Amino acid sequence: MTTPSNLIFFLSDNHAGRMLGSAGHPTIQTPNLDKIAARGVRFSNAYCASPLCSPSRASLATGRYPHQTGFWDNAIVYDGSVPSWHHRIREQGHEVTAIGKLHYRSEKDDNGFSDEIIPLHIFEERGALITSLRATEGGMPQRTSHRKIYEDSGEGEADYQIYDREITDAALSWLREHSTKQDRPWVLLISYPSPHPPFRVPEKFWDLYPLDEVSMPVQWQPNKRPKHPAVEYLLWMNSLDDGIEEELLRRVIAGYCALISHVDDQIGTVFQEAESLGLMGNTRVLYTSDHGEAAGNHGILGKAINYEHSINVPLLMSGPDIPHGQVIDQTSSHVDLFQTIVESVGAKLSDEDQSLTGTSLWPAINGSEEKRIGFTEFHAMGSKNGGFSIRDERYKLIYHVDMPNQLFDLHTDPQETNDLLLEAPNNKAAQVLEAKLREFVDPEAIDEQVKNDQLDHAEKFGGLEAVRRAGTFAVSPIPGKKAQMENV
Repeated sequence: MTTPSNLIFFLSDNHAGRMLGSAGHPTIQTPNLDKIAARGVRFSNAYCASPLCSPSRASLATGRYPHQTGFWDNAIVYDGSVPSWHHRIREQGHEVTAIGKLHYRSEKDDNGFSDEIIPLHIFEERGALITSLRATEGGMPQRTSHRKIYEDSGEGEADYQIYDREITDAALSWLREHSTKQDRPWVLLISYPSPHPPFRVPEKFWDLYPLDEVSMPVQWQPNKRPKHPAVEYLLWMNSLDDGIEEELLRRVIAGYCALISHVDDQIGTVFQEAESLGLMGNTRVLYTSDHGEAAGNHGILGKAINYEHSINVPLLMSGPDIPHGQVIDQTSSHVDLFQTIVESVGAKLSDEDQSLTGTSLWPAINGSEEKRIGFTEFHAMGSKNGGFSIRDERYKLIYHVDMPNQLFDLHTDPQETNDLLLEAPNNKAAQVLEAKLREFVDPEAIDEQVKNDQLDHAEKFGGLEAVRRAGTFAVSPIPGKKAQMENV
């Protein structure tokens, strides 16, 4: 029986799973996150449901994949209409407070929290409407703003780091004012926008990563990156098809590492306060990120594709009833957190929750790991057609609608540099995984549904031409700021 306890849930943006000291990364400095791993468990094969902010966060909230909810992209987003673990816990009398980035539609919706403090939701309740153009015959336009935010990597500071500190300050205030006044376990979700680009970083973190010592990515050179149409389309759309200069890439990697260390430092500040208030004996700590970041791997800057660097995320948990220093290899997903969190605070699932796809992670935490299939999907800006990934313990199939599939042996090729289908198109492992995928979803039918939904959504905002005229942006603005729009 799990002891009901408080939960501090740290959520970041854009943190790839391998970018942790405790995961064996050769240069990254994450002492506070490593402390969670040392005092608790680290899930080594944890996946987001979709490699993009809003669909991932919707799945994290609801315990359901995008194809089960219809929250596909950064415009058709979570609106409170599907029950979340926040709703489930709050309705049973628990305080559930969110501070920082949520990236849902609006705080006007009932998103299930007792309170939302300085929330960041999608821009003007409409988000990245430009995504709907992927459903047209002409597809998405090329954009330059994405590349420019990566070019802005170096010493300094961006709005997101200012916002990170505001989130930390608000978290400290909440802990001081509310944490000891609750009559049952509470949840505090602290959600940072970093390490999302631009990778503009304060000096003390930038200096941790000399440019000549950064760990370079795989297949970043144009003559070595994958010649797959999905990759080529993503690179073209983001103005990266001509390649990335080594000097720029080294700044990107250094800035990315430095921002991860910055987030780690913010988490450490909250830790110190929680410990000084005497909370840690009855409080669990959970950390994950909404998706990963390629940081140059396969020539990509960003995510929006089903490679491991974009879908594998950190997942750490420590506190009461959790063993110390354990690595759990069981394939796990953000959709598993619904049941895990509800059980953690001592609340109960409803009859409706019995249809959830995920499963509680508590058996694995307690030593009973099981063989599971990993699944992700992507239907947004950067993809011409729907993309799905499915893996067993060893092999992973990336299924592309109307494009060649890809197969990787994650035991021998964890960074996915050798597509086994290029030399053996009839590989048995790929056939087995595709059959398992089709037991779960109909990829072509979902791709058609998504595109119809995106076209319909565009009509709500004046139609496709109005969407195109409105332009696009690469970074969601922090509260109180305006988006920097790009004409396309």
